Amino acid sequence: MTDPTSWAPGQYDWLQIWRDMYDRERAQGEAATHPDMQRSSDQYAHIAARYAANVKRTPQPDAFMRWLTPLLRPGMTVLDIGAGSGRYVAPLVAAGCRVVALEHSAAMRGQIDVVRAGLPGADVTVVDASWPTATIPPCEVVFATHVLYAVREIEPFLRAMDAQATERCVLLLGARHPTTPVLPLWEAFHGSPRLPLPAAYECIAALAQLGIGADVTVLPAAAAMTYPTLADAVDDVCYRLRLPWDDAHRAVIAPLIDKHWVVQPDGSVTVPVPVPPNVVVSWQPQRLRQA
Repeated sequence: MTDPTSWAPGQYDWLQIWRDMYDRERAQGEAATHPDMQRSSDQYAHIAARYAANVKRTPQPDAFMRWLTPLLRPGMTVLDIGAGSGRYVAPLVAAGCRVVALEHSAAMRGQIDVVRAGLPGADVTVVDASWPTATIPPCEVVFATHVLYAVREIEPFLRAMDAQATERCVLLLGARHPTTPVLPLWEAFHGSPRLPLPAAYECIAALAQLGIGADVTVLPAAAAMTYPTLADAVDDVCYRLRLPWDDAHRAVIAPLIDKHWVVQPDGSVTVPVPVPPNVVVSWQPQRLRQA
């Protein structure tokens, strides 16, 4: 845990640094995108089921939920911004909380509905909206896990969290983007290093620039990235390298994976590059800071 007063933005405009990193990474990705790559207005339409299956391979409570649980009380309302496939719905319900799962992707909301169907009687509300434009009553705890990388303008996002929460705001971010282990394959295929998205460090500095001193906790290192089969690994790498899922590209990506990663005797695939540690960034909302 760091002393919040030790964080200061210095002479840099961290909000602009965030935007610049975001823009450069997105421009590189668009330039490398194969013209035949499947696109959809719902970016998760083709991967939601696979994402949900991968999430379920991590037992709950995970390191983040073990950190969060001591802040929770039965009857609390907890807002999960960008709830994805609903990985935290069940543990939050188990803690006695009312859950508001905010998710703009229809494909991901479908996965949350699967989770909710297995929790009869649970107080779970799924909201089809994006942050920070959603209109939701105040909640005691507001959190977002691995969402902020996809947000260019983070000031409105962070200020809305600060206004929404009555007790605690929480962000979970990688020290670097969680897919960092995949980046060597980007360079091997595209011939240039993948530019980084902003992550935990830039977020902490941006919060300081906004006058918010955050508490910081580095969680234990996560296990190596794994895939249950080579086919799953090929599908994911094609998606991340902005390639179509056709036979020609699968035929190129499979030997690339075999060269750079480890195919286990049982057919699963392990990525030998360490996963960046996760960082919890949390703070008291303005209504408590001014009390």
